[in-house]
Amino acid sequence: MMSYRSAWNDFPQCILCGRCLEVCPLFKLTAQEEISPRGKAFLLQNMSLHDIRTRDASRLASLCTGCARCVSVCPQKINLPLRISTLKAAHPLWKDWIWSRLILNRTFFLPLLRLGGHLLPGSNPLAKTFAAFSSKGTAPLFKLRNTPKLKPEKSVLFPGCMGKYLRPHLEQKAHSMLSSLGLDLLPTPGWQCCGFPLGQAGLLGHDALCMQTNLKIWKDMGRPSVYVFCATCLHGLTSRQDLGGETLDLKHFVRSVVSISEMIPGLNLEKVSGAEKPDLIWHQPCHGPADTGRLLQDALFIHGLSLAVHQDHCCGLGGAFRLQSPKLSLRVARSLWQSIAPHQDSLCLTDCAGCIVQLCSTRPSGVRVSHWLELI
Repeated sequence: MMSYRSAWNDFPQCILCGRCLEVCPLFKLTAQEEISPRGKAFLLQNMSLHDIRTRDASRLASLCTGCARCVSVCPQKINLPLRISTLKAAHPLWKDWIWSRLILNRTFFLPLLRLGGHLLPGSNPLAKTFAAFSSKGTAPLFKLRNTPKLKPEKSVLFPGCMGKYLRPHLEQKAHSMLSSLGLDLLPTPGWQCCGFPLGQAGLLGHDALCMQTNLKIWKDMGRPSVYVFCATCLHGLTSRQDLGGETLDLKHFVRSVVSISEMIPGLNLEKVSGAEKPDLIWHQPCHGPADTGRLLQDALFIHGLSLAVHQDHCCGLGGAFRLQSPKLSLRVARSLWQSIAPHQDSLCLTDCAGCIVQLCSTRPSGVRVSHWLELI
């Protein structure tokens, strides 16, 4: 038994307006009020006055994808994913969840996941998920030609878990693209996790430690610009607002972080001879920059290619949510694909590591999923 009174005293209160119901992927899928942000917020407000059993806390924490769509429309600016992360942090069993082991020991486990897709038989239900970790996407459609040079400032790449352990060719592509732009790229250091998956899983202490380590690495390197190609990493590195006595340095670090997608308008692309002309789809990650799809759409239009941009669908991965509520997570993914209605030969592009894994493991037959970097 544990009391949550002190944990929620400083949070704004839900006024039950219901705006969140229109954007929550779980409520739209199930129409169950208790799964909605409003239902969970109301329950939390009442539970905070009493003791709560561990079992109840676990169930509540597992029914949220962490997409934060509710935050964007809430008139009270209630950050429900943060409240749930705080609840998870107070939950004594959470640190034993396999998600925390996977992230904290990523240098060991993530390469094994990439290998697992080749080792498991195709009939195994995990085979398709593991295969998503090892998939190499698509053949390039473009090559860079005489790209205008940027100011040769000191820069460094933050490849994240996807680029470092699961799809290292993405790190190589990002490095080549930034080098072609004339940036003075420093060797990639031993970055820690961006922290977002840890915070979402309730491992708030580990989240802060990762940021402190990354901040020290950045300062030791002379405070270079930090280029990121994963939407989740970008959010994880820039969303934290406080780090104790290092908050001022943290603010400078956040300003130094740049999404590689910002470079798209300056790229001089040339179509690869004989390259296919696929039906292209853009999946917008929940935590990604809102304009990436449009920037890519404009760049492709110049070369006679169209890109259908889909902004309003959560893939349903939600980090630990996929492990705790796999059936519900897969229902969200199936709903996404039904809404998009891709052709059998469609190529779905995105820029989030988690979205790539979820979309790859749930895609309809014939549909491919890639990071947009793989077009180059």
